[in-house]
Amino acid sequence: MIKRKLLTALMIAGMVMCPVNVRADEGDDSTVTTEETETTEAPTEYYLNIGSVSKMYVTTAVMQLADQGKIDIDAPVTDYIPEFKLADARYKDITVRMLMNHTSGLMGSVYGGMMMFDGINTEYRDDFLKVLSFERLKAAPGEYNCYCNDGFTILEIIVERVSGMSFTEYLEKNITDPLGLDNTGTVLNRKNPEDQAPNYINGNIRIASEKFSMFGAGGISSDSEELSAFGSTFFKGDETLLSEKAKNSMAECQATETSGVMWGLGWDQVSLADYEAAGVKVLQKGGDTTFQHASLTVAPDEEISIAVISSGGSSSVNEELAQDLMDIALEEKGYTVEHPEKAIPKFVDTVPDELQGFAGKYTVGESVIDVSFPNGRYMLVTTLDASNRSEQQYMYTADGTFVQVSGDIESGNAIPVKPVTELELQTWNGREFIKQSNSEFNAEKLSENSISENVQKAWDERNGVTYYYISGASGDASYLEMCTLTLNTYDDLGGYVNACTIIDENHAENRTSIPSTASRDISDIEISEQSGCEILNNKDHNAVYISEKDIPDFADDITAVETTKGEAAWYKLNGLENVTVKFDIPEHAAVYVYDKYGNLTYTNYMVDYRGGVPLPEYGMIVFVGDTGSTIGINQ
Repeated sequence: MIKRKLLTALMIAGMVMCPVNVRADEGDDSTVTTEETETTEAPTEYYLNIGSVSKMYVTTAVMQLADQGKIDIDAPVTDYIPEFKLADARYKDITVRMLMNHTSGLMGSVYGGMMMFDGINTEYRDDFLKVLSFERLKAAPGEYNCYCNDGFTILEIIVERVSGMSFTEYLEKNITDPLGLDNTGTVLNRKNPEDQAPNYINGNIRIASEKFSMFGAGGISSDSEELSAFGSTFFKGDETLLSEKAKNSMAECQATETSGVMWGLGWDQVSLADYEAAGVKVLQKGGDTTFQHASLTVAPDEEISIAVISSGGSSSVNEELAQDLMDIALEEKGYTVEHPEKAIPKFVDTVPDELQGFAGKYTVGESVIDVSFPNGRYMLVTTLDASNRSEQQYMYTADGTFVQVSGDIESGNAIPVKPVTELELQTWNGREFIKQSNSEFNAEKLSENSISENVQKAWDERNGVTYYYISGASGDASYLEMCTLTLNTYDDLGGYVNACTIIDENHAENRTSIPSTASRDISDIEISEQSGCEILNNKDHNAVYISEKDIPDFADDITAVETTKGEAAWYKLNGLENVTVKFDIPEHAAVYVYDKYGNLTYTNYMVDYRGGVPLPEYGMIVFVGDTGSTIGINQ
């Protein structure tokens, strides 16, 4: 096995006993560190964003204040933020603990202005509480776990209110300084921003570093050595940052009855079955930004802390590497950890009648799938969204589960897809769900939603229409991709658009309530008309879009575009031939060019880009900037 050979080589080089940096090619800078009770210094060339591993730092801050008696984690959030409110009276029942264990019932993430290229969005925090004040809850507080970024932004605000410091100041004074960490912080206290690991798109084009406006949920950066040093403070007996009681509370399983994830406070996992079988408790937290990824894995009783961070890849890959490193470190301590592959159950030719009754339309968050049982022999799952139509086949097994297969089932030539995906059909609280075996719920069956013909017609006329993001500031990293939203209605499913329940001609609510991460980051839809244009508002995401029907072609006589804050100017590139332009872009303004596939081909946030910009024959271009700014165009 290639990965095992690599790890063995690293172990021979001293990987387990001291920090070692492992670097790949220029576009994928990876560093791996393991730490036991003592470490030696290792050179660190870059720091990286650690994404949601930042949640461990704000959770630590909250638990420090709880140790001091300044926060009761089972008290309502309103005790610490009196102006915190939602358009749902149940918000008063949300406690500090619920924010840390993902059971708050909040809709998910206020994305607008969350990640920037040219510095943090200073208005994000002011907008944040205002956006929440218009939100519903998708579930009763405490009902089930569902991953939620916004809960940790609220925790960041609580830390500031209770401590009287900014979160960056608190982090520095109470976490990084006591540990002697010089390379961990937020964008606000970075002395050398150029030391962040570079990011690349389209293979080898360097783009500006991403900067986060919400620190507690995902805005801290670090290097592998310092992240593993932070992880070591969770070792048993180490009270540098937290009392033993606080650490034990964080490491207690907070999973509700429906959860397939062993959530802790801050931690993604506080119990991993293969390690528990070997008699070892392992804690794990992963994090992802657009470009950079992190994993922190700690065995507190065995005093092992492993941090894997990378520019490129994903946190799931980093977690796999961290677990392999954990196995090696534990082996040196006398433990043998087995990771047996689950045997594939025996296939059965007929699906029981009671399970065939689960046929119907399901939501998986913001998409709709159709579940059917052709000839009663297998389960067919069809994605109904026009831009992402696909089919998956699942055969029934003697264990009562469904295993994904490829090939021709009717002729007996189907084989399991690797890695094996095993699903169950289950009823909970009178509702029908698709569930991943021994894990989370994946999809919820939709109930009938009867609406008038006129209301249905209004939404059917928008079927397949794409809307383009206009509310972001010039440096909003959402423009890295051609940030769009396409509406989908369904021929044999009236009353729904993009899995949202249609209310009237211009309003639809996402009432998805899947007891798992499948319903994270959902949002309602509101359509309005502004200045003769059709506008779509994803209110819970704080994101506004304009209909493609109202976007003009980019003409060859355009020499300048005047920008308005919050109203990005989109144009269609429609049949251009060999057009190259130069842009005169003032401060706090930007241009983004995309080809017909939605790939970004130019932005002024591409580092060291010089010369003219070739425009694709077909595609899109958007001009973004402050009110009154003018972007010059020389064709």
